[in-house]
Amino acid sequence: MAGQGKDWAAIEKELQLKEAEMMEKEGVTLPESHMDGYRYVPRTKIVNKNTWTVTPVPAQKPTCTSANWKHTDVLFELGDGIAYITLNRPDANNALNETISVGLQDATYELAQRKDIRIVVLRAEGKMFCAGGDPRSFSDALGMTEQDERKAALGFMKFLTWFQALPQFTVALVQGSAMGSGIGLMCACDMVIAVSEARFTVSEVKLGFCPATIAPFVTRKVGPAYAKRLLCSAENISADQAKTMGLCSDVVADESDFSPYMASICEKVTLCAPIAAGRAKRLVQNVSLQPLTMKLLEYTGGELASIRIGEEAIKGMVAVQARVKPYWAENPIKPLY
Repeated sequence: MAGQGKDWAAIEKELQLKEAEMMEKEGVTLPESHMDGYRYVPRTKIVNKNTWTVTPVPAQKPTCTSANWKHTDVLFELGDGIAYITLNRPDANNALNETISVGLQDATYELAQRKDIRIVVLRAEGKMFCAGGDPRSFSDALGMTEQDERKAALGFMKFLTWFQALPQFTVALVQGSAMGSGIGLMCACDMVIAVSEARFTVSEVKLGFCPATIAPFVTRKVGPAYAKRLLCSAENISADQAKTMGLCSDVVADESDFSPYMASICEKVTLCAPIAAGRAKRLVQNVSLQPLTMKLLEYTGGELASIRIGEEAIKGMVAVQARVKPYWAENPIKPLY
């Protein structure tokens, strides 16, 4: 082979000489210094970004706040250290439509900036938690261009990414069954409590669709083996099966058990430093499924080093030595329901 046993610099030099000979035959002679001062700068710079260097951002500007809340399909309530987002479209089994999507976006936009809120509860009215996408959206999708369909899918995926990145501890109280995109909402929460009678299924494959928008979140929640079982077989699983898979954190007898369960969660989170808890949540999300590289170790080490000199860490150690509660534990989180 030509060039065998030569290094790349030698091969490059040989190619340049051949190119010069060919150009001379065409009457073109270039001086050896013709490349001096030339520097190629690519238009697009490709950078391999790590998860901890990317911050989720909202896909659209809010249309209202909790002070002037106008949505009826999504309710938004604030209490002492706690917020409730309620899907309120029971006649349609809380199927996700444009009005619900905008309401969820508006609530999330405000919560991302509220340092006084430490727990976010996602709940629903009616028999079902969420029936997935509105059936009309499937028929509308048939008339969409590929670009419009891609934009709509990315919009929902960006919302789930943004919601799961909230600094607050998020809890889904699932009072009924969930399908499709409703399971995506559950997967975006830190903790999921479901009633024993609830059932869960992702049936898009039965309709000839692929559940692409929720696949990354379901896979991250339950792992690839269970994700393939859920997404590829359209199996209708029970709440206990969902708990075994990791889709649900716990199962309760009925909806009346949500109140004491939330009281217990609020009591535990009250004792945790807000900034430290938020950073711990972000840390888990960033290191999840990542290879143990030096960059990952440097990131985690940097997180520890920076939070050790923070106000919460300093005052927390002072409180331990004085045998008193730290300042963040003096204001208990009080559930509204």
